[in-house]
Amino acid sequence: MAAPTTRIKLNPSYWRHLSCVPFSEDVIPSSLFLKHRHFLVLDIETQKLVQDVGGWDHIDKLGISVACAYDSKSDQFTAFRENELKNLIELCEERLVVGYNIRGFDLPVMVPYGLNIQRVDAFDIMYDLETLTRQRFLKLEAVARGTLGAGKSADGLMAVEWWKKGEIQKIIDYCMQDVKVTRDVFQYGRQNGFVKIQRSEEKIVEVPVQWN
Repeated sequence: MAAPTTRIKLNPSYWRHLSCVPFSEDVIPSSLFLKHRHFLVLDIETQKLVQDVGGWDHIDKLGISVACAYDSKSDQFTAFRENELKNLIELCEERLVVGYNIRGFDLPVMVPYGLNIQRVDAFDIMYDLETLTRQRFLKLEAVARGTLGAGKSADGLMAVEWWKKGEIQKIIDYCMQDVKVTRDVFQYGRQNGFVKIQRSEEKIVEVPVQWN
């Protein structure tokens, strides 16, 4: 008996490039969730700042200090140092990779370490919320505060300073907290069918999502 096939729905972007294989951004999110039983929530911290490498066109030169991930299959959080990234890349190719601005940042920064983005199915929460709200540059902080009532513990600038000082455990703790916040926002949306965005103390906007 032939193995069952999974039908996926494609965005118009698929027809605009020459590859016969759809990239993750070509696949409608509900199809990604149907295709993958397990997901990996990912976040990375870098050794350098964007201005240190000549701007956003050169983020492949940032270097990774620490990467952290939550694996829904094992229900475990794991930290990966630079020499352990091969193990993380293998997981990325086996799961649906979930994160916040991973398409624009985390995944491209991982490419010099051997990640082939075309082999990764990724769901980017930020991109999806920007599509739904028509608002650009939505911060994870705003989504986390609105949805969970708590935000991030620090920012990426501090992580680079910790790297320069050799304070690796501080980077791990910060990166792990970002993964937990992202995982909790994603799970909240899956369970409730909406998330909330808080841009100011007075204004909280509820956004319906379809993350199942």
